[in-house]
Amino acid sequence: MKRLIAALTLLTTCHVFASDASDTTVYMDWDSHYVSEGRNNLPQGGVFWSGIDHTDGAWLWYERQGIGDSTNFIELNMGFMYQFELPNDFSLATGYKRLEFFGDDRCSDNELAAELSYNAIAWLTPNLAYTYATEAHGAFVEFSLTGHWQPFTDLTISPYILQGWDLGFASLHHDGRNNFQFGVEAAYDLSSQVNLALQISHSIGQGDIERQEQEEDCIDELNQTFAGIQLSYRF
Repeated sequence: MKRLIAALTLLTTCHVFASDASDTTVYMDWDSHYVSEGRNNLPQGGVFWSGIDHTDGAWLWYERQGIGDSTNFIELNMGFMYQFELPNDFSLATGYKRLEFFGDDRCSDNELAAELSYNAIAWLTPNLAYTYATEAHGAFVEFSLTGHWQPFTDLTISPYILQGWDLGFASLHHDGRNNFQFGVEAAYDLSSQVNLALQISHSIGQGDIERQEQEEDCIDELNQTFAGIQLSYRF
């Protein structure tokens, strides 16, 4: 049920598969905590990820797997996205993702997603993302603003802010404002094919997380700070 590709990640990918080119990227990354929907999903430690993305025109196909570095946890994801170009510099991406979880708990889920982006401003991209989970019978909505600053040819800095709303996706008994999140990513092209990215984020728990903590006692911290590093190769 956990979201792996958040609005910010899909937003970056949408710019890649908006063209007619075919492109494949393999990557490995490590996150200090596995945070989604403002919640730390693992009792301790972080998570290693690896995967492959393939874009072909308006299609994006992806597969990735995560392994906990201190917890018996394995997650597999496979899915696709398709992007529609809309009038007035808008774009709409829709897709499907299959999730399989192993380790101490065995479960699975399906997610249907849609994202609307406005691409007329070169230095700022607004994005609205909607995800529906079939097993949870709930949805999650995120609105984000992502900046694009390139101080040097090979360096791109992307600060962002994000507001999330839970509609029965992460918690069964509450709906409403979930979390406010902000952070920054710095991506550096080591070569024409190799990229190194660093990111740090902070999430502030809001009403949905606060009520879940009080009633279910399953939230370790209302606020979460986490960082990550990724190495990717494009061919």
